[in-house]
Amino acid sequence: MVVDFSSLTYVPVEGKTYSLFGRNSSPSVYYALIEDLANRVLLINSDLTAVIETIRRFSFRKKYLADQLMKPIQGSFVSGCIHMLNENLSQFTQKTNEHLKQISLADYLLDRRLGTTREQYHLYMLEIELTNRQNTKDFIKADRKIALMPHCLRDFAVECKSEINGIDYQCRHCSGMCFQNYASRILKQQGIEPYIWREANIKRFARDSMKEAKKPAIFGIACIPELVWGMRKCRKYGIPVLGLPLNANRCMRWFGEFFPNSVDLLQLRKLVSGD
Repeated sequence: MVVDFSSLTYVPVEGKTYSLFGRNSSPSVYYALIEDLANRVLLINSDLTAVIETIRRFSFRKKYLADQLMKPIQGSFVSGCIHMLNENLSQFTQKTNEHLKQISLADYLLDRRLGTTREQYHLYMLEIELTNRQNTKDFIKADRKIALMPHCLRDFAVECKSEINGIDYQCRHCSGMCFQNYASRILKQQGIEPYIWREANIKRFARDSMKEAKKPAIFGIACIPELVWGMRKCRKYGIPVLGLPLNANRCMRWFGEFFPNSVDLLQLRKLVSGD
């Protein structure tokens, strides 16, 4: 049975630094655009693994990335990507520079992901799309698949009734207006164990799966900097990972409190079904 989420309230949300709605009423525009940009990048260099490695290597170099917008290097793959991504993705990262001006040095040193720059966001968006392409087949073939989702997808109008079950907390489907509820149902339908990530340990999950002679895989939902961090960690442990960014970053890390958030459920269904 296909999960029906037509009754779920689905409105644009603004984040501290980004929103996948941009100037649109739906994140579907973003997903069509990032797919097209990934295709264009791979026309320049068709080696998917090499492109991902290049993005990861240069994504740490904040000053270099910023300099490329001011003084592009003719014929440079990275410089060309930075310009193309900035031209097409800036509508989704309008608040990033304002946030960077307001962040204190103490907060930045405590949590470096708070200092993610606009150019880094754009590279991360591309990295998520390309990593999903790289890992889809291995993810689908895995023996045990789990999903780790953030607390901020819950319905804040009701008391969350999630409970520990297995490696972490699981949704009890107590609200018909909860993205956690519908995302969990979609994931279960595809044989993926959905968890609200509070205590689960990626390294331990990989180790325990190997002991049981099962090939593990992870699906992650998080804000863009957190998602990229998690996907890279999965790669370190040899776990095929797919990721879907939250529509905006609206949690305690960014605002000091939680605000209701959302995720594109159509894109979620597409990713986990391998379509």
